[in-house]
Order: sequence, then structure tokens, then C-alpha cells
Amino acid sequence: MPSTSDDAEISLPKDQYAHEGAPTEWWWHTGSLLAEDGRKFGFEINATGETPYGFTQIEITDVESQFHYQKVNFVAALPPDWAESDITKRWYVNLGGSIEKREDGAISMQAIDSNPLNMNVETTFVDAATHTPCELNLQLCQEGPPLLVWGTGCREVKPDGTTPLTRNNYYYSLTRLKASGFLTIGAEKFAVTGLTWMDHEYGFFPKGAPVIWVLQDMQLSNGVHLSNFTNVGIKPVENVKMDSTATLLWPDGKSIYVDTVTTPLGSPFISQKNVEYYLQFQVEISNPELKASFVVTSLMPDQLFIDPAGSDVYEGVASCEGEFNHTVVSGTAWIEQSLGLGKPL
Repeated sequence: MPSTSDDAEISLPKDQYAHEGAPTEWWWHTGSLLAEDGRKFGFEINATGETPYGFTQIEITDVESQFHYQKVNFVAALPPDWAESDITKRWYVNLGGSIEKREDGAISMQAIDSNPLNMNVETTFVDAATHTPCELNLQLCQEGPPLLVWGTGCREVKPDGTTPLTRNNYYYSLTRLKASGFLTIGAEKFAVTGLTWMDHEYGFFPKGAPVIWVLQDMQLSNGVHLSNFTNVGIKPVENVKMDSTATLLWPDGKSIYVDTVTTPLGSPFISQKNVEYYLQFQVEISNPELKASFVVTSLMPDQLFIDPAGSDVYEGVASCEGEFNHTVVSGTAWIEQSLGLGKPL
């Protein structure tokens, strides 16, 4: 029996705020943006606190030029006031430096009109490889209910945790964020619009060695949105089926959690650290409630966040197409792959 949002443990807008006592918490924006001339960009703006430290991850993918700009910014001491937890005050998240001073790797998220589900999100960074200055300034307004991961938004991950926040992981996504604003790459500035995605995850999250995971998010043309991920710890192999699960958000606002099968397709992109990242995945759903099959395709091979001292992470803009209950669908998508360190070259 699939888990559903009838058992939800997330309450909005309250849970958009920070949660005091959560070992880990992040607000993670991703998605596709279109310029006025149809030029497509992918982006990510992620602010994460993992007490006692934090980090920001920021990227812009220029699909037309096939160029990827990225920056990972480590914050050695997480500021105590980095995110607002008092629901009587205006919501914000500030990490990585000052937006006003255009500091490298800075992120600012602020509620619009006191509604934390409508946000002004800004970031400034310098691409780690080319030293190109980049900026994003987006106004994001949520339309409709959230996607509740696992159908309920909560999963126990550490049974001996002494509080709900040290025992459980809480996770929801705002998948209908109507976006407008600007992005800047060097001297070029683009007015952009789109329908983007934000993950808010908080509570207990395993620390230590890099966690192996593969994920695909999809915003389908029939109004269904879904987040699919494979079993943790399993690395993808070409044409080998992987057990996986997905949370689906129906147009009526209900979230359900179902079993899926995910298959990596085609030749992988091999990084400088000799890690194989797949650029295409087939995702299949077959149960009494629905039958669906999608192919998710990365829009640029190299969309890595580079960690000079450790494991890189693949996070990038994609597209999808397939069938949903015998109806042809397509849409925007996102691919994530955290696969650890590669074999020595």
C-alpha cells in the first residue's frame, strides 16, 4: 500500500522556517530557466547547515553554449542566526557571505510579503575554473501544495535519537515555484522565467563517508511532479536495473510513494577523478494505480560540483519524455548522482 499525504507530518508555512536542534538542514533550489529569446539555463542555489559547519553550492548551466559555472563554498563556523526559526518573524536564510558586498559564494533567501513560500533568492559567485563572476536574482512564488517525500514528509532514520529532529528525517519539495528574475554570466545579463523546484530537508542525516545516491526529479506536462531515487549505497551500471522509489505529487495536491525501477542508459561521462556519471536514465512505475515509463536525459555532460579534496557530486539540468497511463508526456527534469571517489587512474 503506497504511503500518502493523508499521513503528512509537514505543516506549511511553519515548517519552511529553520528548526532549532536539527543536526542538518538545507534549502535547495534547482531547475530550468528560459531567457526571453528561448535560451535555456539550469541552476542550483543550495544553503546547508550541518552543525558546527555549513556550505553553499551554486551553479549555472548554459545549455546553448554547453558551459557549466559552479562554486562550492565551505563555511567553517555556522553562524547561529543563519536562518530564521521564529515563525512570528520574517523568514530568511543567509549563508556564505554578504550579498550586498557581492561576496563569492554568498546566498540570501528572503520572504516576500511575509510569506515564506514566496521568496526573493539571490546569490553571487565566481566560477571555480574560469573565474567568471556570476549572479542570480530570482523571485519565486509557490503555487499549490508541496510534494511530501515518502508520501508523508517524514522517515525514521536513527531509532535511538532522543528527539524527533535527531531521530527522523523530514523532507518536502516546493515543485511549482513560478520564477522570474535575472541571471548574470560575466558581462551578460539575462531576464529569465521558469517553473522551479526547492527541497527543504531537515533533521538527522548520516554523516561520515560520502553517501551513494542517484536521483531524478521531473515536472511533467500532465501536471504530475515526481522525485525518484535509487536505494542508497548502490552505484549505477549501464543497462542494469536498480530498485528505486518515487514520490508523486498529483495535480490535486496529494502525494503518494511508490516502488520504481531505474536503469542507467548509454555511455557515462567519466570525470577527471575516474568516476562514471550516467547522462540518461529510464524510470519505470508499474502497480495497480498507475503505469508509467520515462527517459530522463542530461542537457550537458559535465555538470559536476568539484570538491578538490574529496568526492564530487553531479547535479544538473535535464529533460524527460515518456508515457504516463498510456498518455505521452514530457517535461523538465533534474539529475543528481553522488558516487564517491573513483578508481585510481
